[in-house]
Amino acid sequence: ILMYLISNVGLKQLLLLPFLLLAFVAQAQEEPEFEFESDSTSNRFTALNSLYLEIGNNSDVYSINYDRIVYTHNSFKAAVRIGFGTNMFFQESEPKAYPVVPVEAIGMIGRQQKHLEFGLGYTKRFTDEPDLLQNLYFARLGFRYQQPDGGLLIRVALTPFISPENKSEASGFALVPRFGLSIGRSF
Repeated sequence: ILMYLISNVGLKQLLLLPFLLLAFVAQAQEEPEFEFESDSTSNRFTALNSLYLEIGNNSDVYSINYDRIVYTHNSFKAAVRIGFGTNMFFQESEPKAYPVVPVEAIGMIGRQQKHLEFGLGYTKRFTDEPDLLQNLYFARLGFRYQQPDGGLLIRVALTPFISPENKSEASGFALVPRFGLSIGRSF
């Protein structure tokens, strides 16, 4: 089904859909942004910003990332993320350093510290190396630990890439399984 949608709709248009839905949900919200079903202040999620180092996942080797929770209702939260990384320092076999920029729409389900995390995103490698994929689309399925009022942030996820720029002998899309770890701080 995914390959049918990609071939008929187009990969860029298909990946734009979650960002449009996220913007619509954030605009259409009628209740106060941080109010949960319970009136207890311990259930309020106030740490909306996060800064973290990501190893693996949807950057080549590592990236420094910022995400912001833009919508929260009951146990569901939606966030947007941008990062910056490079292949420098870790991949000596690469002929030169290049920047990597991942962007992502993230959804989270969980009330307190523990969240199931899922998302869709795009990673751009700014390189002209003919053997490297430059445009990578990815999905996320993982776990996020984040205190409601800020502090330690830990994320573990499976983030497989798909790219229309298949550089291998096989025909079709390039599919690259990835996983990684993020550690940082929410505030």
